[in-house]
Amino acid sequence: MREKDRKNIILTGFMATGKTTVGRSLASSLGYDFVDTDEIIESRIGMTIAQFFKKEGEAAFRRMESDLARELSDRRGLVISTGGRFMLDPGNAAALGRTGRVFCLVATPEEILQRAEGDSHVRPLLQVPNPLEHIVELLQQRKKGYGQFPQFVTSEKSPAIVAGELAGILAQGPDVRLPITARSDRYEFIVGGGLLPFISHLVGTEGPIAVITDDTVGPLYARSCGPVDIVLTTPAGRQHKTLATVQSICERLLEADFDRSGTIVALGGRVISELAGFIAATYMRGVDCVQCPTSLLAMVDTSIGGKTGVDLPQGKNIIGAFKQPKTVIADVATLQSLPPRAFAAGMAEVIKHSLIADSDLLRKIESGSWIRTAGDIQQQIPELQALVAQAIQVKINIVQEDPYDLGRRAVLNFGHTFANAIEGLSHHSVSHGEAVAMGMMAATHLSVRLGHCPRELQERIEAVLRSAGLPTRIPAGLAPDQLLPAMGSDKKKKAGRLRYVLIRDVGDVFVSDDVPDEAVLETLDTLKSS
Repeated sequence: MREKDRKNIILTGFMATGKTTVGRSLASSLGYDFVDTDEIIESRIGMTIAQFFKKEGEAAFRRMESDLARELSDRRGLVISTGGRFMLDPGNAAALGRTGRVFCLVATPEEILQRAEGDSHVRPLLQVPNPLEHIVELLQQRKKGYGQFPQFVTSEKSPAIVAGELAGILAQGPDVRLPITARSDRYEFIVGGGLLPFISHLVGTEGPIAVITDDTVGPLYARSCGPVDIVLTTPAGRQHKTLATVQSICERLLEADFDRSGTIVALGGRVISELAGFIAATYMRGVDCVQCPTSLLAMVDTSIGGKTGVDLPQGKNIIGAFKQPKTVIADVATLQSLPPRAFAAGMAEVIKHSLIADSDLLRKIESGSWIRTAGDIQQQIPELQALVAQAIQVKINIVQEDPYDLGRRAVLNFGHTFANAIEGLSHHSVSHGEAVAMGMMAATHLSVRLGHCPRELQERIEAVLRSAGLPTRIPAGLAPDQLLPAMGSDKKKKAGRLRYVLIRDVGDVFVSDDVPDEAVLETLDTLKSS
């Protein structure tokens, strides 16, 4: 890397948040030089900062900081640990920010006090009767100043772990930002690697933040979401996407004094996306929602378009609302925790989008360059980022045409009429993505049977589904005479008639409510596993 391209990394934040220890470790891993602004100043003045404060006063010290900021801004390849108020000065922030990337390290008041105890010669601010109360007060005073920078939580993490996480973030390419307009709602879908720690900065919220997640995703990523006020965890699984769960979470939000100025972050897969979105739409008549999908399926499907809902015993998403998010943040680094089966399930939606509207995306999938192999997600992040962004763009274009599902948006249900019945009758032993793959195969077979598309397209679609590790046959235990009545409960019926999304060619998908039951039964019988 050329010297001029080695941007400085600046660590700011309150005392004892780990700026120096993390900075040294990060500099070592990156091959950068490490500097600590307080150490530089102390070496130049020949005394401690506390002694200098008493002798010369704070104004003189702040002038030295400003001079040092301008000096360091002319250098490259540095990791710079700054004093607690160094970057709160607008001039210092502008000088260092011009040639560097700033991260604000944060920790809980209790952990700050624990780390700082016994270090009184450099912690003069703690020489007060109640140091914990003083820390809380100072953090509140500086909240807005620190909030202008991306924040990274260091609580309960070793400096080496924090440095490794920061190095991983710095290694990623630039974020992809896709604008979405749905009538009067405008927001961004941000796709990148290592985005979770910067949620509050990316969204720009000043009110409380509540993360809603499940007991599978929460332990993996809840602590990586930067500074949040409350984390609410629900058991994983579609069976918990109910009004009872909604009531439980809303009661816990009330107990935490979470009000209408707050933002709900939906951290998880498809179920959490829909559940947390519904809570955001209805709690106190609506609060801001940020979608942070952690599964491929949620990234390219449920986190876009504002559809939210909960299930009743009689069917899926019977109770729901449209709630456009404030922002969608897809951190593709979270895909590394997906088991292969779940990753493949997400590919079903990517393939669906390619068939609906993007032949170039289909060709990329067929090329196999996206295929995941064990342990290499970190190396594939740029490719995954591009793939996810392209699939997302298909859905964005359709949702913008039809934000409230009154017409064109129906094509996004390609395969879903079959899939919902398969998923339900299997008692969810068949995942949603797997059911969508089977459903697309059924819809294509039906299209061939009715004379809408050539058999060659059917063979092409089956080949791409198989290459993604997806099933193309319906489990033998799901009989056609069971599936057809189950399909009849689909909420997308119109005037009592089922609507099928059929295909003529890649990019030419249409809706029909004139499909004979006999043709459907014959299709289902053909696709049964032997």
